[in-house]
Amino acid sequence: MDAASIFSLGNSCILIGWILLIFLPNWKYTQASILNGLIVLFSVVYACLILKDIGDFRADSFSTLANVKTLFQNDNAVAAGWFHYLAFDLFVGAYIVRKSISLGISRWLYTLALPFTFMFGPMGYLIFFIIKSLKTKSITS
Repeated sequence: MDAASIFSLGNSCILIGWILLIFLPNWKYTQASILNGLIVLFSVVYACLILKDIGDFRADSFSTLANVKTLFQNDNAVAAGWFHYLAFDLFVGAYIVRKSISLGISRWLYTLALPFTFMFGPMGYLIFFIIKSLKTKSITS
């Protein structure tokens, strides 16, 4: 399967996790399906994409912006990078739901952060952090 097909398949599959977080956050299988299913699957695909072209990797590949741009001229590297984003953003989304439920934060409030986490990763976490800090009146819990 080529990188473009893997990219498209990843975009479709990751939606399952986000649908579970938004519509079934309290279902007993939501967290396990995401953490032990989708994220593990995405990790395997990521590893395969990285290992496929590991011969092109240099120790200084991430040392400068120019080197990173060069690294991501390969379609497999771009697809791997995208899977990296998708997996970690979903991981953060799962954390937001889990932590919110444990702190008793309203589903309507923490769900506001999820689309931003899906689309803009750290911005969604920032929104959750603000909600959590306001609701718990603490920045440490």
